[in-house]
Amino acid sequence: MVKSRKPGKQRKAQANAPIHVMRKRIRARLQLDKPDERLAGVRSVTIRVGDTVRVVRGDFAHGGKRVGGARKADPLTGKVLNVESKTGRIFIEGATATKSDNREEAVPVHSSNVVVTKLDETDKLRMQRLTANRS
Repeated sequence: MVKSRKPGKQRKAQANAPIHVMRKRIRARLQLDKPDERLAGVRSVTIRVGDTVRVVRGDFAHGGKRVGGARKADPLTGKVLNVESKTGRIFIEGATATKSDNREEAVPVHSSNVVVTKLDETDKLRMQRLTANRS
């Protein structure tokens, strides 16, 4: 909850927030490939390792100089390999860039630049909370 209208204080509160609060801020819109009736009222979810996401903004969304892709390329879709709570960035399968010594390096993508297309349903408690009655 915002406690101040001053942008500087909001930025400071976000930067100095506890790690468990930062973790919950790594959220993305839920746009499933196949509609699921159980998740009808869910608009966004906290991103977890194992979820499948599609990049909708940045170089991995449409090809760019950093990734060496063609213009208007298909967006990158892949599983989440790692989530960095402190920076708000996630590592996606296939999101790599070539370094000058020809080694592949994983490129972090901000959580606001992706949409979740498939949930990892191995955690029963998570699915129970998402599919619970919200009335």
